[in-house]
Amino acid sequence: MSHLTYGRLTAILIGIISLNQVAIAAATASERVAIIDRLTAQSRSRLDIGLQPIIQDISNTSSGDRNSIDRGATASTRQPVGAGITARVGTLGFGVDVAKSLTPQINGRLGFNFGNVNFNRTDSGINYDSQLNLSSVQLFGDYYPFRSSSFRFTGGLVAQNNKLSVTSKPNSTGTYTIDGNQYPASDIGTLSGEYKYANSIAPYLGIGIGKSTNEGLGFNADLGVMFTGSPRVTLTATNPAFNNNPDTRNQLDNQVRRTENDLRGFNAYPVLSVGLSYGF
Repeated sequence: MSHLTYGRLTAILIGIISLNQVAIAAATASERVAIIDRLTAQSRSRLDIGLQPIIQDISNTSSGDRNSIDRGATASTRQPVGAGITARVGTLGFGVDVAKSLTPQINGRLGFNFGNVNFNRTDSGINYDSQLNLSSVQLFGDYYPFRSSSFRFTGGLVAQNNKLSVTSKPNSTGTYTIDGNQYPASDIGTLSGEYKYANSIAPYLGIGIGKSTNEGLGFNADLGVMFTGSPRVTLTATNPAFNNNPDTRNQLDNQVRRTENDLRGFNAYPVLSVGLSYGF
């Protein structure tokens, strides 16, 4: 209690005693009783007024300490959720995945990818306008061998419907060479086809950096291989006469087998992606 507070209480008490002496000396017995009662009530009120700032200070201090304790308890009990979301782009297209921490060193991830890429290619002597249509859903497990590092090994499965749609273009002389035989474009029209990977459920193995279940923003990168199997090819001529004639249809089927043989070594699909994650 400060010197100012002591001084205030002392002055109040001295004033009460002085007023009591003056009032009691000048009054009758009954009046003295009334005066004493009135002065007692006044002194109690004055004491309350004098002590009010002290009581208020004590109350504020106590309330502040209690709020600090409550905030500290809330902060200490809050735990990370151990989940995260990642937006990425790469050779599987644009993708989004969600992750959940299963143990301190293992995460599970579920995501999907989509996109289209247009380009030109030549297969078995035929030039094509091509569009790669990307569509896949992935289920991965990430293993972090070092607790202090975001480096990881990744394995899992990809349910994929990735395919290459092709439309042929005649060469500079306006002809097509099919199974070693040359035909004018007017005999065939155009060739349309599709290359589709053999494995609709493809195993995946890879490495990466980043842990999307860590709180806040983070960087993620994946490098791996999806084992898709070799592409299967279909080709169809828009001219029904060429497409339905047994001889020319047989030549077209031979062309398909030749293209599949040329692509036999492409039985794995490279996966490279980078992205930003946010963990909760």
